[in-house]
Amino acid sequence: MSPRYAPLVPADELASPQSYRQLRRPRESADFRREVEGLVAAACREQEAGDRLAEAFVTMSANLAGEGALSFTGLLPAPRFGKAREAYDSVMRDKGSRGSLHSYLNAAQSSLLLDDPHFRETFAHPLLVALVAHALGGPVKIVDLRAKDTQPLDVVARDNTLHVDNNPFMDEFKVIVTWTSGTERGPSGQGLTYLPRTNRLFRQCHVGPHGDPWSDEDSCIFPSRSRVDEALAAQARFHDDRLPRVVHLKDLAAPCHTIFAASRLVHHRYRTSTGAPRSAIMASFHRTDDGSDQLGVGDLAANELDRWLLTGAAGPGFLAALRGEATRIVGALRLSVSRPGLVIDPDRHLLEGAGLDGWYARLSAGVSLNRLREAALAGSRDGDVPAAERLVARLQYDLQGPLNMPLYADLSEEERKRARIVIREMAPDRIRHFLTRLRADWVRQGAPGHVDRPFDRSVEELHGCLRVLDRSMARAQPSGHVDLVWGPADGQRVARSLHRFVVDLGRTAERTEDEDSLVTASAFGALAAALAADLLVLGTPGREVAARLFALYAGLVAPDALDRETDAA
Repeated sequence: MSPRYAPLVPADELASPQSYRQLRRPRESADFRREVEGLVAAACREQEAGDRLAEAFVTMSANLAGEGALSFTGLLPAPRFGKAREAYDSVMRDKGSRGSLHSYLNAAQSSLLLDDPHFRETFAHPLLVALVAHALGGPVKIVDLRAKDTQPLDVVARDNTLHVDNNPFMDEFKVIVTWTSGTERGPSGQGLTYLPRTNRLFRQCHVGPHGDPWSDEDSCIFPSRSRVDEALAAQARFHDDRLPRVVHLKDLAAPCHTIFAASRLVHHRYRTSTGAPRSAIMASFHRTDDGSDQLGVGDLAANELDRWLLTGAAGPGFLAALRGEATRIVGALRLSVSRPGLVIDPDRHLLEGAGLDGWYARLSAGVSLNRLREAALAGSRDGDVPAAERLVARLQYDLQGPLNMPLYADLSEEERKRARIVIREMAPDRIRHFLTRLRADWVRQGAPGHVDRPFDRSVEELHGCLRVLDRSMARAQPSGHVDLVWGPADGQRVARSLHRFVVDLGRTAERTEDEDSLVTASAFGALAAALAADLLVLGTPGREVAARLFALYAGLVAPDALDRETDAA
């Protein structure tokens, strides 16, 4: 069923161009862009050298459209950024997930951060918002806001292979702010890396026998030498010399703000063991008329533009809210004119020579997560570390593994996104909490120890369990409890997201073709079942299937732990 990998093609080669929302409204988008340019020009008109300031905005917009990314360094004065960074560091120390590859935080759930105007300014500076809205051709909203701390680490995992984000049937832009952790300096490693001009292409979709267009997550990653070569060849058509260009943003004097076409530009994080720890804030922007996804932030004491972006609160229209921040837009444009280095020249950050060769060799070698996991867990097998703790550590790696979920032309997968992120980024204490409950239920049921199954039988069992879980969730009543892993949340909305995730995970499990994918899907299935049993009154069938999913995952990765549990029981 799955095409697995889809080529990048121009619009006239798409199998179902009418399914791509960004291609259905060229006139509307062009009109909106003229309105944004007119708003900026009007704000600059009374300023000294106002024409030059307005032209700077037009040039930035053209560069973003042409190259797929636009970066700034030192956009915010160091004292203002410093206040945001101090708030960030404090919350990350207390709330970060401390995962195997990075420490993650859903920043939208932190009132301490969102109430801080210095923090909001880092990702929602009005110049950045104006450029994103111009690029998307309409009013915009923020649908995801995350923070990540990463240590120097030599790994190629699924989240840092070359890839494009999100759904091919719409456009997404991201603002990513990166800096050296604990400082007001720019990133020295773990930086954003991208192939300029690949944003001029589209990810091909697949059309089913009944004419329904669809895609999946595997179609947008480039995890092997042949796929890396394919991405470089796609890029080459836009350069006269046909030579690859790979921009790698690091060793900057001040924090780096980058706007990029996340759903079209081929990019990744280049993770190596060199450089210093990196901190980052990532905000994902969609047009307000693309899907129903919302950030979910309650009312906010903030300016109208921030409230529009973060809360969706009623108020003035988007352009009116943007016009209210015209003074800050003009100030940033004036800074760009007076300080030529403010807008980063990507040609000065190209990987070349040995640097390019090293990058190509690492990415062509494929995903190395299994090797990193085995090395990290090797020291815990001497009997000193309890089996349960080894399983917690193992889960943190397996949740970063291959999970190829469907993508739909109607964007219906948006509903599952929250649940998937919550499970994937679960902190060790919450994993331990839910594993303890799953294991206790499994032992209470008097379940047998590990049973060897052929691969196909394991896939069949996973799929069958997820179908039972789906049916149990569909008729279950709310438990009245929402675990702290969800943050401040509407229990019904959370349950809908988790249910949609389970439905799509079942479809994914049905097409599982390799052991690694089976392990990852089983890990997600076990934790999804535990979360469902917490959110909903599942009844006996639901709780039994949650224990079976735990046993399936543990049997795949730690059968000795199951055998010991059975002996102890």
